[in-house]
Amino acid sequence: MLDKLYNWMLLQAKSRNAIWMLMLVSFIESSFFPIPPDPVLAIVVAKNKNRALFYAVICTIASVLGGFLGYYIGYAFFELIGSKVLAFYGQTGKFDEIVVTLKKWAFWIICAKGLTPIPYKIVTIASGFAGIDLMTFTTASAITRSIRFLLLSLICKAFGEQFLDFIEKHKATTLFLVLGSVIVGFLLVKLFI
Repeated sequence: MLDKLYNWMLLQAKSRNAIWMLMLVSFIESSFFPIPPDPVLAIVVAKNKNRALFYAVICTIASVLGGFLGYYIGYAFFELIGSKVLAFYGQTGKFDEIVVTLKKWAFWIICAKGLTPIPYKIVTIASGFAGIDLMTFTTASAITRSIRFLLLSLICKAFGEQFLDFIEKHKATTLFLVLGSVIVGFLLVKLFI
């Protein structure tokens, strides 16, 4: 299964669909999807090094736009959708605390959470629910997501072939690292948010 997923991602990275796949994963990850766009971005950049900056910008724009969806879910559809996303991440009990903290430190919380493995969608939904100023939300999201994706793109541009060779030789380890970062994000959410 891992071989099929990896081969499919490599095929997408070389295809005309690479940009659309990257945009889709970046968009939905910011509002509800549990898997971050980082592995897709890494493979796309490693296979298309000359467009690393372009892909980082595209990933950032899609992620910020997806953040607006998360914000809107928290603002208008919290009971219907947002509460279920929070329950999936085990955040129902801590939600009031998250909202209070966001109202006090919105810009800095959004910036910090956007860079870490803590699921960004928790912050986007909570920001909408708390009614955080949209300009503050947009600015913090754009800053933090652009830093994250630009750094990853630059690293993959510099070490792309070694990165792909590592994945090819150690697919199980790579899957473990990706899943491990998702699990660490869940644990950090449970501990600190």
